[in-house]
Amino acid sequence: MADQDDAVQGAEPGETQDLASVLEQLKVTKEEADAKVLRALADLQNAKKRMEEEKASFAVFANQMLILKVLDIYENYHRLMTHKPADLKMDEWHKGFELVDEQFKKFLEQQGVSMVDAKAGSMIDPNKHEAVMSADGKDGEILEVFSPGYELSGRVIKTAKVKVGKGVNE
Repeated sequence: MADQDDAVQGAEPGETQDLASVLEQLKVTKEEADAKVLRALADLQNAKKRMEEEKASFAVFANQMLILKVLDIYENYHRLMTHKPADLKMDEWHKGFELVDEQFKKFLEQQGVSMVDAKAGSMIDPNKHEAVMSADGKDGEILEVFSPGYELSGRVIKTAKVKVGKGVNE
């Protein structure tokens, strides 16, 4: 800094103005470069954050096809359990099947799977329910649930199959 002051003091008046304008241009150029660096760092941080979010999302949904296959097996198993003979309800063999049913439920919960809310009397949500039949009743109201729907970490992976009212004879 002292060298610059000496150079300015030893310079002619026109040269001093030239040096001052060059110095001002260098300051502006430095400020622009600093702003670009800050923007580039912010872009890099945003890209890292986006990649981490995508990586987490990929990990959650990578097994979606496998979960859907397991859900098919679970639904068939559950249907089997609902049609058990009355005389077997207290049988040890049947209790074993109930334990397996509980294990299925726990496994699905651990994977982030939950059932879609679908109840008779509630209104249809086309994001969560698929109307496979309609009948007389309040328009858009769920009349019957044929098969449950499922969400994987909050995202619907299988819609509930339902019968809805078509607005006749409400």
